[in-house]
Amino acid sequence: MTRTGKIARLPREIREQLNRRLQDGETGIRLVEWLNSMSETKKVLAADFGGRDINEQNLSEWKQGGHQDWLARQETLACARDVAADAGELAEVAEGSLANHLATVLSARYASLVSGWNGEMDDEFRRKARALRVLCQDIVELRRGDHYAERLRLDLERFAEANKEDQLRALEVCLDETKQWPDVQQAFRDAFALLKQQKRGKLSTGQPAPGPPQSRSDQTKSNQIKPNENTDSQPAGKTV
Repeated sequence: MTRTGKIARLPREIREQLNRRLQDGETGIRLVEWLNSMSETKKVLAADFGGRDINEQNLSEWKQGGHQDWLARQETLACARDVAADAGELAEVAEGSLANHLATVLSARYASLVSGWNGEMDDEFRRKARALRVLCQDIVELRRGDHYAERLRLDLERFAEANKEDQLRALEVCLDETKQWPDVQQAFRDAFALLKQQKRGKLSTGQPAPGPPQSRSDQTKSNQIKPNENTDSQPAGKTV
């Protein structure tokens, strides 16, 4: 509900101070004098209300309307702070989404409010209903955030799976294109087998991946004895 009275048009900072002073029990005469003495108030009154000052009737209407809205918001904020303080414990105890549990609690509060309602729309009933409505909007946002996070997680999983499939298809093409080079084809074949193991989850986390196999020419070179390399046998005819 949008309020359009003199006090409702004042800057938010002034309305906040006024609400706190009303909560502290200051008298109406002092508050009216304080409001009319400020330059910000005078600017608003001159622009929108022909320069007419705020009177005690205006303040009384604000106490029954805007101030009640403010009290309901303070109660809602106090509840939110309590929930935030216990968020870590709630997250451990609650199974599944905490927002879903909050929605269940809020539904129960709505049911409790309606079950005790006598059918009259008095100020107390309106105040409690407004507080619940504010909480409902917040919980809707929380659940929307949970749904977005879940969609993001699924999208990332699908992307990772598609990336693996692309790698497998690329290796298959490489195998087909390297038929005339057996050593190169074998290296691709080993990489292809390794990727399949990773895809099936058979390769343990942190296990080093096997390196590329040596080609036949490399193996032959590694098995050759170099000219200056010592051997276990001594040349015939020589003694130590």
